Amino acid sequence: MSPILGSNIRLARLFNGFSLNELGDLLGKSKQYLSRVETGAEPVSTAFEQALVESLGVLPEFLRHVDPMPLTEEQCHFRKQLTTKAALRQYARARGEMLKRLVCVLDEYLNLPEHSIAEADPSSEEAIERGAERCRVNWGLGMGPISNVTRVAENAGAVVMRVNGLANEVDAVSFATRRPVIALNGDGRSACRARFGIAHELGHFALHCGVLTGDRLTEAQANRFASAFLLPRASFLAENHLALRRSRLNWEGLSELKLRWGVSKAALLYRGRQLGVFSDDQVRAGYITLKRHGEAIAENEDSLMPLETPEVVSDGLQVMNEQLGVPLSAVARQMGVQPRLLDDLLGKATESSDTNVVNLFR
Repeated sequence: MSPILGSNIRLARLFNGFSLNELGDLLGKSKQYLSRVETGAEPVSTAFEQALVESLGVLPEFLRHVDPMPLTEEQCHFRKQLTTKAALRQYARARGEMLKRLVCVLDEYLNLPEHSIAEADPSSEEAIERGAERCRVNWGLGMGPISNVTRVAENAGAVVMRVNGLANEVDAVSFATRRPVIALNGDGRSACRARFGIAHELGHFALHCGVLTGDRLTEAQANRFASAFLLPRASFLAENHLALRRSRLNWEGLSELKLRWGVSKAALLYRGRQLGVFSDDQVRAGYITLKRHGEAIAENEDSLMPLETPEVVSDGLQVMNEQLGVPLSAVARQMGVQPRLLDDLLGKATESSDTNVVNLFR
């Protein structure tokens, strides 16, 4: 029998949100002992292996599985990654690893869309604009409003999920695995913010292959890509007159543009400054007005725009169960986990029509 890998114990521990102290208390072991186990310096007895399996919600084969392609730091795109607490990054990576394994099982049974996110050049603003425009052309989107950004991303080979438990300041986390994963903050984000978050993560996939992100430069590059993708410059410049009334902002026109293009008024101001349509003073006044009217986070028109629904995981599991005879319990076994751990990963969203929030993070 192959040996137990300490890295797999650590993965399961982090997925469950346990610190070394917490898991040690649960199993009656010291933090130091568990640390030696995870580094491979301490052998694991049969009795302790069973205790780990029961406590962590995995199967014995999970502890021995050799992952040929573990996630690296460069594959995990966090907003403000370099200042995000290490514990949050580790927890998110563990959830991403489990989600990657779930998607690998889906790929075995289903013909999911081919990966078609082409690499783009981040060296200049012009190169980023062209990269975003090229994505639109490759995906047959034209240069008008995108009706469903979530479906576009999933048709391009990504998996999109809304998740609970992300830090409030984080709109999204993504994992650049063989099949990219975009996890959106499910805590009250508007449709506009979710759409921009997806476009931002598509920007990371296109611009930052093998690059550690989270700093000001890479975030600005991904934001530029998202703006250019959602609001192509030629189309925006042809309609920007709606946003101005002489030298002042026209809020009725901004509202009209928001509902047409599916982006927030703040994003319209941001894009207008990028393209030289709005001056710095106009944009500054616009942000102040939004904040003064309580629209800094949630804008008045948000209630008119329904959230988009991710489909790949929920529909894929339903097809496997109903048409291929592969229930969730069989999916869990192929992942090497107990059904309760898969339920935790999914938040049982696939079993209820009342919610589409997938609980990746406690």
